[in-house]
Amino acid sequence: MRCLLLGLGFACVLGAQVPLHIVAVERKGLPPYEAADRIYRLDGGQNRGLRVGDRLLVKRSGEPRAIGHLRVVEVRGEQCEAHFEPSGSAYPMKGDLVLRAELKWPPVAGPLDVDPLPMTSPPAPSSEAPPQEGLLFFFPQQADLSPAGLKKLEAWVRAWGVGGRWAVQVPSAKALSTALQQRRAEALQAALRSLGVAQAKVETEPRTTDGKYDPAWIRHWE
Repeated sequence: MRCLLLGLGFACVLGAQVPLHIVAVERKGLPPYEAADRIYRLDGGQNRGLRVGDRLLVKRSGEPRAIGHLRVVEVRGEQCEAHFEPSGSAYPMKGDLVLRAELKWPPVAGPLDVDPLPMTSPPAPSSEAPPQEGLLFFFPQQADLSPAGLKKLEAWVRAWGVGGRWAVQVPSAKALSTALQQRRAEALQAALRSLGVAQAKVETEPRTTDGKYDPAWIRHWE
């Protein structure tokens, strides 16, 4: 009975949103590979409102429970890449369903005699579309861009074009000195210039993501 109820709960979720699918599982970097090195590519990106840092639920067809979560690390127009956060021994496979984590369960109906919610005005539409974003990592206490990081930059510039507005985001952190933060930002700016991007603004607002290395983001507005 419990499994039946869980299955019905997921069926309600699937009816409320169109799920994404895992279309590829890749490994990046140099061997030896670990489970954490796997990159899961999904068939949706900015066109589905996804952003770097979003947490998504992984569901396998025929299974009553979710097998874990995916954390988005790179977003493109119609695809994104994510790392897996396991909740058991199972790992995602090509073809598994992916749902937004906040819609894990359908809302529970409240009492019938509750006061109606006050009417609110819809939020004003944003005048600027959210940026395209890419995530890369620095080794601890190092400011040099790794060959893998440079390949990521080349791919993003190739996909997004050298025009538009660019920014490098090197977040402030307790363990990160101001001098090292500045050197990393300058290294990213220099790499972008070498690829044809004339100017990239530096952003240092605090921001975190999962991973054992220091993150930095590349952001691009059309």
